[in-house]
Amino acid sequence: IVSALSACKNVVLQAPPGAGKTTMVPLAILADANQKDTWLGSEGLVLVLQPRRIAARSAAARMAENLNESLGGRIGYRVRHESNTGKNTRVLVVTDGVLISMLRSDSSLRNVK
Repeated sequence: IVSALSACKNVVLQAPPGAGKTTMVPLAILADANQKDTWLGSEGLVLVLQPRRIAARSAAARMAENLNESLGGRIGYRVRHESNTGKNTRVLVVTDGVLISMLRSDSSLRNVK
């Protein structure tokens, strides 16, 4: 997946539930970005879309746990009326409504890779 993203920024990933699309793929991208200078760059943000607030918070918590980190570090989330991010957040889990709000503020989502 990481090599496919290096070649082309648009990749369609299809896998059964529980395969790690939400929690493992973003961490693989983050790990690759930390190992070398990649298309993600030093300021890039990986955006993970979840349809529900509980799912967004849970996915972010699971990824932070996998890295033995606290939420709000490299892994964060933003849902309606609640945000847990920091200046070092590189993976951000958001709901549909938050994504729409982000697009209204910056339609090109410049720092999202």
